[in-house]
Amino acid sequence: MKRLSSVRIIKLGTVCFTPSEVASTFTLKIKSDLGIGGGSTATLIDGERKILIDTSFDCEWLDDPGKNERNASNLVRSLGDLGIVPGDVDAVFITHWHRDHFGNLGVFHKAARLASKGLVERFGLEDFVGVDDQEEIGDGVKVMLTPGHTIDHASVMVDSILGGMKARVVIAGDAIISDAYFQSGRIWQYNADFYGLEAARESILRLINASDLVIPGHGVPFMSYRPEWVKSCSIRRSG
Repeated sequence: MKRLSSVRIIKLGTVCFTPSEVASTFTLKIKSDLGIGGGSTATLIDGERKILIDTSFDCEWLDDPGKNERNASNLVRSLGDLGIVPGDVDAVFITHWHRDHFGNLGVFHKAARLASKGLVERFGLEDFVGVDDQEEIGDGVKVMLTPGHTIDHASVMVDSILGGMKARVVIAGDAIISDAYFQSGRIWQYNADFYGLEAARESILRLINASDLVIPGHGVPFMSYRPEWVKSCSIRRSG
């Protein structure tokens, strides 16, 4: 019997523009002054192999020669808090080619590099392995193609254990930017390579219908309350 993977947030991402704010350089400057870097969430799947989803890179917009070293140091320290060193990571999966998600790839010299096949081909990433929709990259770990935020965006679904129960966890990347954007019905369209609203909505629906819990690209995870899981929880509570 396969062992279910555990899922841990290594570094929680932040978002610089909430759904109610004006997306401007002034807003970005204020958030930056407050120490909000806009880096992605980095999530570790720990099963028969350790797979890191995205690498969390803050303040990509700053003209600061020290930001690369500072970002790498912060991620290594976050891994170390869980007793993990970069060499323990077997693979890194990048959801899409934005620096706030891939910027710390250089930390992981030994890890295999994975991304959607479309992304690998579009950017000519010769040191990456391209992955198809529904392809397994670990026991109970599947890739889901989720275009919208970008044309070749991909998310990851994991069969895991939460609260002592089997649960489906979706690591959405920026297919779902944050809980606030999801709850408000707003879709982030500020990136120049945004692919399309219809595709983005379809990807969101696909992720929500497949999951019990969503780890968005930025910000805290949230429950998606898949009916089958809610029923299972209710039976457990009453039993």
